[in-house]
Amino acid sequence: MTAQPGPVTRHGWSSRPGRARNAVATASAVIAAALLIMALLLPHVGGRLPVLFLLVAFHALFLLCVGAFAVVVGIVGAALRSRWTMIVAVVVVIAVGVAFAVPASVRSPGADPAQITASGKGTLRVLEWNTDQQDVDATTIRTLIAQTDPDIVVLPEYFEQIARGSLAEIAKQRDMQVLGWDSSASTLLVARSLGGYSVDHRDAPAWAGFVAVPTNPTSPRLVITHLQRPDITSTARWREHVTWAANQCRGNSLAVGDFNATVDNISPSRTLGGCVDSATALGQDPQGTWPTVLPGSLGATIDHVFTGPSWKPAVFSVLDGLDRAGSDHRPTFAVLTRAA
Repeated sequence: MTAQPGPVTRHGWSSRPGRARNAVATASAVIAAALLIMALLLPHVGGRLPVLFLLVAFHALFLLCVGAFAVVVGIVGAALRSRWTMIVAVVVVIAVGVAFAVPASVRSPGADPAQITASGKGTLRVLEWNTDQQDVDATTIRTLIAQTDPDIVVLPEYFEQIARGSLAEIAKQRDMQVLGWDSSASTLLVARSLGGYSVDHRDAPAWAGFVAVPTNPTSPRLVITHLQRPDITSTARWREHVTWAANQCRGNSLAVGDFNATVDNISPSRTLGGCVDSATALGQDPQGTWPTVLPGSLGATIDHVFTGPSWKPAVFSVLDGLDRAGSDHRPTFAVLTRAA
């Protein structure tokens, strides 16, 4: 008589599904925890590295994805009856919520260009907008200039030759110089009340920008930037451009434009050479300036106004209401005062 096989023990074949479930639960929890640690440390250690550059730039969006993944891990843990997996998932979700809430508590709301108020005597008003060349109608640009009443207008992606035609009338009305450089896609309009300015591009890499040098020593040097964006495999060209901008921003200087990077990409200290980021100096976490297809809270703030020690910011705003004007960037506006 053939002996009947006894019950398979927990060490036999029937334990394999249990081991598989435990492996899935463990792996999911470990990945969720690792992603959280990565998200929290990236702005401090990975800002200039290829691939990680984008995760730092879109930090809020990355955090949102980590939180969503943790929710899925929690559901998996519940289905597999893994208590510690669910605990890990809850901890990650709470941590992501806190990481969102802290910047949100200091996030400056977008400003309506029509509501920009006059500033006091001795202030400097700076308008910046990457219009993606002529994707924004010149009438829209002229209207925004009239609404914000700037002393300095920086258009990081608007050729000087075009500006001398399309913006000639408003430049004449406001008594502003129009400056640029053939190997830069940027244009500067600057009030003649600040004195004359000339373009200096001797040390500027092609397509990084230029420096506008004042004849009046009390007026600021203006470092006008449109740094070339890094690609997914290399940030070398961008690093060359940001190093040039950092070397130029010192003393009585301002650096304004599209840096194709957040302040965390540029430097863990959120500085550019001898200059500080206006939003950071004001304790703000501004709305994202790019791309306009994302809500401001999830976008990357890659347009900046950096101030040297001779100036300090009083206002920095990302302007609302122009997401459908044609550009994939939102304009920025700053009011600066002389440092005491």
